[in-house]
Amino acid sequence: MPIINVLLVADHLSYAGNMHGVGRLFSNTLPRFNKNKYNIVPCVLRKKDALNDLFTSQGIKIRYLGKTKFDPFTFMTLFKIIKEEKIDILHLHQYGASNFGRLAGFVAGVPVIIHSHDTDPNYPFYQRIADLILAHFTDKVIAVSESAKESTIKKRSIREDKVVVMHNAIPLEEFHELTPGQKEKERRSLGINPDHKIIGTVTRLRWEKGNKYLLEAASEVLKLFPKTVFLIVGDGPLREELQNLSKKLNIEENVIFYGFSRNAQRLYSIFDINVIASVTEGFSFALLEAMAMGKTVVATNVEGPKEILKDRETGLLVPAKDSRMLAQKIIYLLGNGQELKRLARNAKKESKKYDVDLYVKKLEKEYEDVLIKTKKSKSH
Repeated sequence: MPIINVLLVADHLSYAGNMHGVGRLFSNTLPRFNKNKYNIVPCVLRKKDALNDLFTSQGIKIRYLGKTKFDPFTFMTLFKIIKEEKIDILHLHQYGASNFGRLAGFVAGVPVIIHSHDTDPNYPFYQRIADLILAHFTDKVIAVSESAKESTIKKRSIREDKVVVMHNAIPLEEFHELTPGQKEKERRSLGINPDHKIIGTVTRLRWEKGNKYLLEAASEVLKLFPKTVFLIVGDGPLREELQNLSKKLNIEENVIFYGFSRNAQRLYSIFDINVIASVTEGFSFALLEAMAMGKTVVATNVEGPKEILKDRETGLLVPAKDSRMLAQKIIYLLGNGQELKRLARNAKKESKKYDVDLYVKKLEKEYEDVLIKTKKSKSH
């Protein structure tokens, strides 16, 4: 069987240098394809950024086109790459790639897969027009959750029979606990006392991640458990606003804004509880990572998380934007060590369903199916 050439295209892989979900998907999956069957050509529409060093260290070579959001020459550049690389399939992430890529795929006669990563809470009007025009040029959609699937059908005018749900996955072998000595060293480096509990979150500091509700919950938790530290790992445009809120709530001494980390596994290791306070969340890599680390998770009952986490079995779910209920669940776990351990054990066991090697095999099968259907349609 000849090698299948796949052009994998995204608009960008980070926000302000901080890797987001699409970037993680590239990083997790690209080294794992069967190189005897697949030649994956990763391409980013924007210019090269600091994250490229991370991909290079993994042996991943990415083409950066240096295009702006609405650059009409993007179409011609993608079309040229399709011809140069003898591309068999286009796999497109994010709006720009999906728009220009579908058009280039249609002109080149190459089947197209688009990847739906969220429920499009900020779905722009121009994208609705583009989707109406380009829906016919879409051979398949991979949605990261059932809610993302529903959004794709409703908002992006894609037929239901073209959409398949594939939950994201992670390299499970990379997630393992630090030794007690390493944990102690990590805590000391952050100035956290040995007798303090750590409530952690790995997040972006953007409105949809709901971190203000976590801080409001922290204010209530600290009234009953003052020996608690809230460790916020991640960065974003709301950092200063959230830091000011922690001061306003008079909890700044118990809140650490760590910033972005490329080695979050070390930090997960010292969490006692992991919190995901998102207002909306197509899918959460952080949720899977915490589960794989054997951490008890409290998450909001939104989109992706509610499909992964089983309430009171593999973690606890709370309503979004409800800081009072979030505080209650954290307080409950801090006062119930056995329940904390039970949920952590169950979470780790459940995480084994989301191994990236299994994911890549499924993705390879989707590529094969699309090529078979395309050949059949051309023969009729």
